[in-house]
Amino acid sequence: MIDLNAFEAECRRDIPLLTAMHLSFVDFNDLALTMEAPLAPNINNKGTAFGGSIASICLFGGWAVSTLAFLDNGIENTEIVVYKNEMTFERPARGHLVVKAYIEPDDFESCLARLKANDPERIRLDIHVDLFHEDKRCATMQGLYVVWLK
Repeated sequence: MIDLNAFEAECRRDIPLLTAMHLSFVDFNDLALTMEAPLAPNINNKGTAFGGSIASICLFGGWAVSTLAFLDNGIENTEIVVYKNEMTFERPARGHLVVKAYIEPDDFESCLARLKANDPERIRLDIHVDLFHEDKRCATMQGLYVVWLK
């Protein structure tokens, strides 16, 4: 079982930007991670969430959900990096941010099987992240991450 509080503390120690953004982990279950962040440390000059903060949170969410998913399946020696991503900003986020990052089960199982077989190649993994304010989606990110064993 994943200790989400310990994982969050480790991430905050290793990535100081997360503390500055006040990003917190809420839940991890079934290849899905929920995180939250207040508007105040992520605000722009228009009184809405800064696009750079949104992008950073979403990119981190992709890395975090995949890291947690592999840890949850006994794979502790992965390297995971973003290869490319596409962001869509649908509407301004004017308050508390809720982020949901998830991996499709079939994509994850395929990647997991290759890792368990000690595949030496870099394996691509699609990850989707949505950012909400008041239950309305404000931004979405489709990320392609690369995973390999250390």
